[in-house]
Amino acid sequence: MHRRSFILLSGAAATAPALDLLMGGAPALAAAQDGDKVSPKPAGTVEHAVRQAREHDDSEGSASTLLWADGIWQNVGKLIAESRYDTAEAIRLHTAYIEMSETYGWMLFDSGRHPQAQRVYQTGLRVAREAEHAPGIHHATVNLLASAAYQESWLGQYHEAATLLEVAENRNPQALAPRLRAVLEMRRIALAGQQGDTEALHRADGQARTHLAAAHDSEEPWWTLWLDSSAIDAQTGRALPAAHHPDLAGRTVLTGDGYPRDRMLFASERADARLQTGDINGACTAARHALTLAQHVGSHRGHHHLDTVTTTLRHHHGNHPRVRTLLTDLPHAV
Repeated sequence: MHRRSFILLSGAAATAPALDLLMGGAPALAAAQDGDKVSPKPAGTVEHAVRQAREHDDSEGSASTLLWADGIWQNVGKLIAESRYDTAEAIRLHTAYIEMSETYGWMLFDSGRHPQAQRVYQTGLRVAREAEHAPGIHHATVNLLASAAYQESWLGQYHEAATLLEVAENRNPQALAPRLRAVLEMRRIALAGQQGDTEALHRADGQARTHLAAAHDSEEPWWTLWLDSSAIDAQTGRALPAAHHPDLAGRTVLTGDGYPRDRMLFASERADARLQTGDINGACTAARHALTLAQHVGSHRGHHHLDTVTTTLRHHHGNHPRVRTLLTDLPHAV
């Protein structure tokens, strides 16, 4: 999938598969009549592979596992299209495919392959529209919409991002688990930051914390358990500079908690925020922290952002002692 060339989608082309979820009457996604039978054990193997793909991406970034994830995504799709299975296995396979579409789409986004990520997200949404009606499928679909919205925010396509989030929240609102509601609010924090809407940003921050406090983790989707109060702190801390409040970005402390890619992104974005306020020493400290983490993170998105910050430091503050030291170490840190 990622080897092909695609054009970036915007407007109705980007949101149509999501809006289709709000319409009834979609034909059921039928199993093949003459394919091999999928029993519970192979379905469990598929679920395990999907979970592994997400765990590898969380711990190492997208670069080292992208081809492997593509294989899983393609093969699960073939299994759904060419195999026989009963309703219980259909629900498991459809859920796994939508979850894998979210994971693989996120990895393509993180790798800078934005048009390909959009196509993967949209394929997952089309399967979701025709899949069985089950809580797991609905939760996976909402999470996919949230990740697709985050990509649109990152690309500056704010209307598309808002539409995806509205569909996620309104398709079946009574079925949303508290942690999943918190995930949606996290994506609203990012969108509000990009739009410079600090009132909406703080409102989403507060809502995310409220939903998180109401969650019973034993009843929540396993892929929402990464979200805690420090993750909300970090998302808000990253959104404030985007909303033209770089002076407030230092409210969040850099710690050893969380995934390396998230910590690297936060460190590089904090370096950018310090740079915007004229705090060159603070920018160098944060950039060095990001460089240390970069050795263990295979993320085009993270490395590109850090390169942008260090390039700005080089061009505008190249004579500053801390910057000179940082630039001297730069070739050895990545």
